[in-house]
Amino acid sequence: MYFTRKLKQDFSITGFIPAIMCLSISTLIWIFIGKKEGLFSIAIFFVLYAFFSIWIYSRTMNLSYLAASVWQMLSGSWIASNSTFSLIPGINAKVTGLIFFLFLASTVWFFYLVFTRRAKWKGREVFELASMSIAPQPDGFTERPRPAGRSEYTKNDLIGFAEFLRKHLIAMPYFEENRIVFVPVKMEDEFGYMFNPEKFRQNRSWIAFDFQGNVTVNVSKKDYIGYKEELSFDQLCENLGRLFIEFMRYYRKDEADRIVFKLNELGLGLTY
Repeated sequence: MYFTRKLKQDFSITGFIPAIMCLSISTLIWIFIGKKEGLFSIAIFFVLYAFFSIWIYSRTMNLSYLAASVWQMLSGSWIASNSTFSLIPGINAKVTGLIFFLFLASTVWFFYLVFTRRAKWKGREVFELASMSIAPQPDGFTERPRPAGRSEYTKNDLIGFAEFLRKHLIAMPYFEENRIVFVPVKMEDEFGYMFNPEKFRQNRSWIAFDFQGNVTVNVSKKDYIGYKEELSFDQLCENLGRLFIEFMRYYRKDEADRIVFKLNELGLGLTY
């Protein structure tokens, strides 16, 4: 789908920093201690990453993180058990062969989910869709919540909707006494959310659905200045609210897949 992108490009490499650090440490171990120790450290880092991925899966229930955990665990196990590397002596060749087969199968599964955008945090797509119909127009930023209309749903509908948005990495729900607040998370911002969700939600845009059907929107300054040009602030808030009301309508009609399709149709990169 072709459209004029309103958001500034994001060239952050935050998501790659842990992997770069681990690779650098393993390289130094290989150079100064030995090849075997370097390979063993890589295996350990893979296993540690696997536990990190399963923790993220427990928080989001997103299938791609489960696949990543399995792939990382099998990667580390295969490196450690491979007779070519001789890291762990005495491992049966059949066991190593089985691990390698499972590793190949998990590779196909994991990268299928990555390239079909199951692993992508979709906050950027949300803000692009909300701004698509807005022409550049100087309009002062006002950091205060704005009513965005009403929507029909039951409390159970809203809870199910929240789980769907979380599972597909569209917006992370915060459950409050009388409402659920949705915070879209962009790629490279996911670590901030995972490690400190309460701090993360501060100064972030959100869309709130209360249990009486009222929808409220707040666009943060951080997200507003992320656009290339000034946009009508009132219209941006209105569009963001309408977008999530439309998502709720799709969900209640058992057409939730249309939400994911609408976001993926933008064709934004896999890593931003």
